[in-house]
Amino acid sequence: MLVKDLMSWPVITVFDNSTVGEALAILRRKNIKHLPVVDNNQALIGVTSETDLVKTFPGGRELSSFQSNLLSRTPVSKMMQINPVFVAPNMIVEQAALVMRTSRISCLPVLDEDSILIGILSKNDILDAFIASLGLGEGGTRITIFYKKKWGFLSELISFADRHNTCIDNIVSLGQELVLKTKGRSGGFVHDLKKAGYNVVDVSTIDPPAKTVAGS
Repeated sequence: MLVKDLMSWPVITVFDNSTVGEALAILRRKNIKHLPVVDNNQALIGVTSETDLVKTFPGGRELSSFQSNLLSRTPVSKMMQINPVFVAPNMIVEQAALVMRTSRISCLPVLDEDSILIGILSKNDILDAFIASLGLGEGGTRITIFYKKKWGFLSELISFADRHNTCIDNIVSLGQELVLKTKGRSGGFVHDLKKAGYNVVDVSTIDPPAKTVAGS
């Protein structure tokens, strides 16, 4: 999966000559955490957040009339993070996650080959992708086994699953463990795994998400 498959777009932005008050209003109205700052050519020049905008005032989110008046005259370019870390749309998601982790940031602007802002990737976007890779948004069975490194490992797993009409929806490697998310009958499949010498660590049932009743 690539960054362009997960990023949010179009991106809500603010111009560098906009005031802090205007930027703060956009953040709160749109309920977003980060706001890229661009010039008239949509080239990225910085990133700001509500924390950046109000951190100079001890009152936090609740600003006095004096503070609000001051922010309404201060350009956002004075209170933004310049030269932000960014990624390309064709970068793999795992690499982007590593960049985010090592840089200790929670969002990554996405720039094209002309350095134009085309998207933004957040920590929540990556978390959603991880949840989806484990198949946690749907019901089924979660089977955890120790990773048995040998030739024909995956073909053997699939053969056992086919034998018992078990559909393997997701396979994720987590260190020395392999997590399988399956649908259908899993009892016989698990039995065959154990019989073949696989160390089955855990078998858990995943309930499907509760349906939201309209009007509730």
